[in-house]
Amino acid sequence: MIKHWFLIDEKLRFLICASLVMLLRFLIFSGLLIIYTAKHYQIILAFTWLFSSFFAFLIYKYLVFTSIGNHLHQYIKSLIIWVGSYIVNIFILALFIEKLTLSPYLAQGIAILLLLTTNYLLFKHFAFKKGDKSIVTKIYDILD
Repeated sequence: MIKHWFLIDEKLRFLICASLVMLLRFLIFSGLLIIYTAKHYQIILAFTWLFSSFFAFLIYKYLVFTSIGNHLHQYIKSLIIWVGSYIVNIFILALFIEKLTLSPYLAQGIAILLLLTTNYLLFKHFAFKKGDKSIVTKIYDILD
């Protein structure tokens, strides 16, 4: 079954995996909203993104982009993407909840959909760029 997974187009694999990660984030976000009330939605959003980033990195690295290379370097690049997405997510939630008076659940669902395409492109061309060598490999190539 796993060999069939990698026959699926990369964009579709990303869509499937990102949807599962986003569903996980949405469930964590919603569950914490129920427990701690919508008044603290920004703190809940920060915890949700922080908790899910490690799992998302592993899923994207191995199941979507089949990337080899420096784990730490790629994880830092992934964190940069997520920090950018998180900041955009903050503004989307503030706009939709405070200005358009949407529910936090609907606002977060819309934010997730808006960030999906942008994140695919950033992960593909920045975090898991093919041919991305570690600094040690680059130094070895220079010295060789």
